[in-house]
Amino acid sequence: MTYLRWRGPENKTIYIQHVEKGPILRTGPRELSVNCYEGGVKTIYGGGFEKNEFYARFENYGLQPMFATKESAPHAFRKRMVAQVFSKSSILTSCTVIRGTQHVLLSRLLPVVQDSAECRSPIDIVSLAYAYSMDSFTSFQFGLQNGTNLIQNVSERAWYLDSFLGPRPYLFWTTGFPRLASLLTKLGFDLAPAWLRTSMEELWAWNLRLCDRAEAMLSQETPGGIAEIHQPVVYGQMRNAMRRADAELGPEQWPRDCQSLPRQPYPRRLETATDMFDFNAAAQETSGITLTYACWELSQRPGMMMQLREELRSLSPPIMWYGHEKREGEDTAGGFPTAKALDALPLLDAVLQETLRLHAAVPGGAPRLTPAHPATTLAGYGKIPPGTRVQASAYTLHRNAEVFPDPHAWRPQRWLDSSAAELREMRKWFWAWGSGDRMCLGSHFATHSMKLALAAIYTNFRTEIVDDFGGLPQLDAFISGPESGKLIVQFHRV
Repeated sequence: MTYLRWRGPENKTIYIQHVEKGPILRTGPRELSVNCYEGGVKTIYGGGFEKNEFYARFENYGLQPMFATKESAPHAFRKRMVAQVFSKSSILTSCTVIRGTQHVLLSRLLPVVQDSAECRSPIDIVSLAYAYSMDSFTSFQFGLQNGTNLIQNVSERAWYLDSFLGPRPYLFWTTGFPRLASLLTKLGFDLAPAWLRTSMEELWAWNLRLCDRAEAMLSQETPGGIAEIHQPVVYGQMRNAMRRADAELGPEQWPRDCQSLPRQPYPRRLETATDMFDFNAAAQETSGITLTYACWELSQRPGMMMQLREELRSLSPPIMWYGHEKREGEDTAGGFPTAKALDALPLLDAVLQETLRLHAAVPGGAPRLTPAHPATTLAGYGKIPPGTRVQASAYTLHRNAEVFPDPHAWRPQRWLDSSAAELREMRKWFWAWGSGDRMCLGSHFATHSMKLALAAIYTNFRTEIVDDFGGLPQLDAFISGPESGKLIVQFHRV
């Protein structure tokens, strides 16, 4: 397994082995992979199985974000601080979310798409999808005024993506073998180039500036004095929850992994920043990957594009874009449907669900450790020793042919035509967001943001593939974007 993680392809190899050998595999001396729901995913991710050292790669500023905490208690403690603002009801009714994402669409994304159509100038949808996903999320995280503008600031976008994605080839050594990497560095043999650390430090500094701007706004304004569209909702929720907990709890009552660091410009600066970095990094990459593959799949199916457009234009009002054609005094859009109406569209939902299934942005295994007590049984095999690494993966779960017939085909219709019993089974095995207490906190925001982008684009435009670099193969990794890093498309007005 160590060799597979280094050279690949880990995900495809494990999937093939599961097809040949069944729902549980021994992949190493103390490693198991499972591919079943009952006695597998439900058991491992239902609680009691803690995370391991694998997640150390997600530390920022030398601190674990919520996602990387090994033990459940500190994770739950911090999750409670922000869970409410990420709930579906909150996302679909939040003025900051609704107006912020609309602004990013109308003032930034759609003008770029319009220019591509008017000038017949193909563009890279991967970079643009990453930028939209970052801008829409940070408008919610830090408020529109303090968030990013990577769509229009192309040079900052290029710097961010180069700095963020550039270190990936070296993570196997630096995070998989941290002690060896440290020893070799002391001996003068670096396993990674010097610029890798510099890139991460620059990204962390960039994120701190976003946090500091939001902090300054909250510190200087009186309550109610910040326009809703500029409210730093996510940052403010965590900041205020941490300060309330500091006031109400003694240091001994905080989980060990949540203790406050001394001598900071304002309380909990780095403890908050590590989660803020993790949130926006995950948002831009995973949603960016999903939007890319949704565009790629739709572009190959003009008939489905037309069906989707008909559904989108049935909204009241539809998201009609006038752009450069607007007359003086008119808005660039004819209005927006409610977030709930958009969320309820069946074909749009099926397109997104099927893209998340076949092209999961995080298809790799999510490792956990078996607990000391009671004795662990998985997939019918008992007496599994404590501390054994066990994992399931979206890549393998999503390709179970008994649950998803013709699993390698992109077929949104499966989410529309299946019986109620079949849908229940599909949803049990659908793992794009993970499951249990540690499932993706931002899934509802991501779903809303991606549906809004797809709706705005395909109501008004169609897409044509110019270059997909040999079929847009996905990387075989924990997080898996296109191998090429690019998808060149041409937009056309309809």
